[in-house]
Amino acid sequence: MSNILKVTTPTTGYDNNAINRQNPSHQAEDMSIKNPVAPDRVVRPDGRNQTNNEQNLQKGVSYESNFGNFVQSLRDLPRLEEVMTKMVFGGMANVVEAGVGKGTAQEIQALFRMLEMSPEKLADFMKSQMAGANRLQGPLFDMLRQVMDEATTVELKSGILDFLKKYNDMSSGKHLLQNIKDGLKEMEGYMFRNDREGLQKLAARLRPYSMQANTANAQLLKGEIIPYLGKYIAETRDMGKIRDLVTLLAFNTSRYENGNLDRVVQAFQKLMEFPAFEKQFAGMTAADLKAMLQNVDFDRAAGKMQWADNLLNIMQAGIKGEAGVENREAFMNVMKAMLVNESVYMPVMHVMIPAILNGIPMFSEMWVDPDEESGNPGSNEKGIKLLIKFDLKDVGFFDMMMYYEKGKMDMLIHYPEELKDHESDIREGIRKIMSRNHLELEYLAVEQGKESIPVSAAFPKIFERRNSINVTI
Repeated sequence: MSNILKVTTPTTGYDNNAINRQNPSHQAEDMSIKNPVAPDRVVRPDGRNQTNNEQNLQKGVSYESNFGNFVQSLRDLPRLEEVMTKMVFGGMANVVEAGVGKGTAQEIQALFRMLEMSPEKLADFMKSQMAGANRLQGPLFDMLRQVMDEATTVELKSGILDFLKKYNDMSSGKHLLQNIKDGLKEMEGYMFRNDREGLQKLAARLRPYSMQANTANAQLLKGEIIPYLGKYIAETRDMGKIRDLVTLLAFNTSRYENGNLDRVVQAFQKLMEFPAFEKQFAGMTAADLKAMLQNVDFDRAAGKMQWADNLLNIMQAGIKGEAGVENREAFMNVMKAMLVNESVYMPVMHVMIPAILNGIPMFSEMWVDPDEESGNPGSNEKGIKLLIKFDLKDVGFFDMMMYYEKGKMDMLIHYPEELKDHESDIREGIRKIMSRNHLELEYLAVEQGKESIPVSAAFPKIFERRNSINVTI
């Protein structure tokens, strides 16, 4: 049978969930002479024959490139499951004991009440999480993907990507405007009183979020607020934190303006000039698109949930040290892992699912590739590939890898050592689940898991661009 699940040898050292973390103090010391005297050539004074970048280029990764930085981040991150499992299984007791503020303690209690669920509620919870992992979903984006797959010109592909970028910025408009306001509020703490009052007056003129307020807010930011801050920095020669905040403000303002509804509609109108695009969207006008977008609740479309807001607030408090200095690093690790998974270089969807299932704490991570190529030789078919990891308190850690295509399923599951006497029960239970959901189980492997399946082994495409040309902006 062909290797449909495609578990390959992982890329060494680059996996966030199976990183080789050797302690430098335990590694064998390299006693070889790094830089022997060679009178006939010029050598480096630091004892190395080539730069780190030259060595990395030979491996196919330039760590000075954007993609190289992404790979480096994956390599350096600790395992998210270890940190989150500790927090979820312990009910964040260590955080509460550290003396968090009253507000944060209430948010922790509220979060765990939200995570209490039955198997039926868990299924809905997982669906909403997957929906939130990909905001570009629905009939409109299904058609865009089809046009993108069939596009024969660079101009059409670039036009679609430009439209998607503008749509993404528009759907993030509420979040971007809040970031802008929070940034302006933070800047006030670094300014002299008179200048601070001037900024407060300007910031008060920003309108509440709405699609109609985008143009006026962008004009105020570009025409008055950013120049005001630039003048302040020039006069005070303040090159500290406020200068970094102004740079971030300019970036958020650029995205906020790029997400203007009229710009999104104009990008769509431009695409209609291509016959291949017009054929797919025949009968849909720019006015139709504008009316449709004006009626979209982007928070709901993105699967935004109250539990996520609570978790984010708790993470923010922990990073600020409100949960004790000893816990700050754990919160930083969770936040870094979440941000890396939002990278444009992450080609698969990733969600984390904390839950208290019938009273038992559980933490799960799920990776999904909805466009995985079939493992059958010569086949152009595509299916869905999933890697699911979950840890049940007092039960153990499970790995599940699945490939689904046209009603047929291949599955590999690793169960914890504690359940070695129940392998036949696990196998039979899976078969019943598949049958109950009208899925044909073509291949099933159930075995005791000694090592966790690395994400890089399950989805080698995460690193497939390591041999491409990379740039740094």
